Amino acid sequence: MRIAGSSRKDGMTLYGDKYAVWMQYNPKIGEYVYGLYTMEEPSSADQISKTPILRGLYSLWRNRGVKVSFAMSAISAVGQMMTMSEKKSTRRLGYFLSMVQVGYMGLLLYKIFGFKGEVKKFHGAEHKVINAFGVTGKKISEEEALMASRISRRCGTNFVAYMMATNIAVSIVPIGDGLFREMLAMGAAYELFRMPEEKCPAIKRTMDMAGDSLQRNLMTAEPEKEQLEAARFALNLLIDAEKDLLDESEKQKYMENARERSWMDRLIG
Repeated sequence: MRIAGSSRKDGMTLYGDKYAVWMQYNPKIGEYVYGLYTMEEPSSADQISKTPILRGLYSLWRNRGVKVSFAMSAISAVGQMMTMSEKKSTRRLGYFLSMVQVGYMGLLLYKIFGFKGEVKKFHGAEHKVINAFGVTGKKISEEEALMASRISRRCGTNFVAYMMATNIAVSIVPIGDGLFREMLAMGAAYELFRMPEEKCPAIKRTMDMAGDSLQRNLMTAEPEKEQLEAARFALNLLIDAEKDLLDESEKQKYMENARERSWMDRLIG
């Protein structure tokens, strides 16, 4: 079983093969709330996931938040064109549409990062429990979570380092412009990101060192004991769900919690 995750300023989501566990700290009751929901079933379009370059773009497109962000960007682009209209009412509508995009991005960034980078400790806890599972392959103990590294080579932060490199490389090659070039850079970054180190050791080590440095100094921090324990509980809950070890009443309780997530939590995952 392969486990991935994404963190927010007040919690995280861990993804397995069949289920995902959502975890969030609720300040009103002073404790963590856990939710369980099923992952989307693969479709015929998932054949794209086997095609180099395209599979990286497709993996991003499957995320609901990416789809909404793309739609908001399109709305903003229409709004910017409308601001050049000679009609005052059309210009006003254009400014409004542009501000909708700004407002949405502001809410999204706040939900993920907070004002003071609160996501760092949850991000570190996410990495530690996933890394511990990678070693044991089973439910993890408090000590195993504590001893694990908060740095993960599979982290999206490392992917950013690859994106920066491929953007520079693609910019000096005369092949298209605009959206096509961005998509090409993203697809190439994904291929390099998932490539085994032995196939291109010099590039992989350089990129991973850059990503590790970003994680260590900017994107993660050592979690508090309570945060790490909450992340450990979420991971062990996911393992039980994947192995069908939860009784039906317990499973339904967690699935009901997941249905009560906010719309922003649903977009993030």
